[in-house]
Amino acid sequence: MNEQFKKLKISILFLIVFSSSIIFIIPVTKSGPLDPFYECTPNLVIEYDQSILQEPIIPFDKPKSIPVKVNFNLLGPAVDIVLGKIGGNIDLIVDMSIAEVPEGCYASITPPILLIKLPEDNSEVPVNATISITINQNLPASLQKKVVVRMSSRRLGKGATLVKPGNFTQELPFTVGYYPQLSFVYNDGNVRNISPDETAEFNFEIQNWGNGATNVISGVEDLPDDWVAEIIHSTVLGSELAGSTSSKTISLRVKPPIDFGYHEDRAIIKISMTPVSYVNPQYKGEPLYLYFIVQSKGFFTPGFDITILLFSFLFVIYPVWKIKSRNNEKKSVGGKR
Repeated sequence: MNEQFKKLKISILFLIVFSSSIIFIIPVTKSGPLDPFYECTPNLVIEYDQSILQEPIIPFDKPKSIPVKVNFNLLGPAVDIVLGKIGGNIDLIVDMSIAEVPEGCYASITPPILLIKLPEDNSEVPVNATISITINQNLPASLQKKVVVRMSSRRLGKGATLVKPGNFTQELPFTVGYYPQLSFVYNDGNVRNISPDETAEFNFEIQNWGNGATNVISGVEDLPDDWVAEIIHSTVLGSELAGSTSSKTISLRVKPPIDFGYHEDRAIIKISMTPVSYVNPQYKGEPLYLYFIVQSKGFFTPGFDITILLFSFLFVIYPVWKIKSRNNEKKSVGGKR
């Protein structure tokens, strides 16, 4: 009985040793009955600096470039045995492509083909690539979108049958940035001729063509001494992409110097209009400038009517009244005689 048991143990050990060493006996370019046990599955993962995509991508701006590392390793119960046999001799080709991109966006990846040489141990093999994303349509600001990258691996070289082909996808999320765009229409022109005691008033329309609600910050940049200009500091405009009112009419009031005397003053008033995202005030566009021309011409004499009246009384009316009073007195005296 013991002899039979020993023979059985020897037979089992022989089969185990035979199974473990068969990969070294059979040609690695041909498939054998034990290949499924030794076949390895590739694993591909993209690694990148996520802070790059935390900054929103602005429509119509230059492409956003994201350097990535494509990390490769093998999975399988016999991966160490396989790599010990074919590691360093097998090249893996990975086809890189964009599987999904939002409407209004464009994405590309370079290089489109990666060549990875299998290592002799199962350490990760990183390969560099670059993904570029452009938004070429006016999408609403703060919208969350994603690009899906596809990685398809295929085998090349002696022993390649032991590494399965693979097909992987990975998402890269991003946010649509704020795109400021304003236009202006002078409703009644930008030139005024007034007298020194008048106020010039200009009405103009602001239109928001950007991709998000905008707060337009107004400011007077250039104003000559003794001139006064008044304009609303902040104007909120909606976005047509969101179906809200995107235009408003605002006014600028300009007062010339009002000191006594004759005036022939001319001023060019420079107004800045800065678009700022209403949702995220940290994002804003470059200031735009409007110019208005005012000419003040004529006399300015404060209290002119009262002065004329006083002068008339003192130098004309009073002497005439005085003369008439004396004549009346003389007539009264003569009549009594």
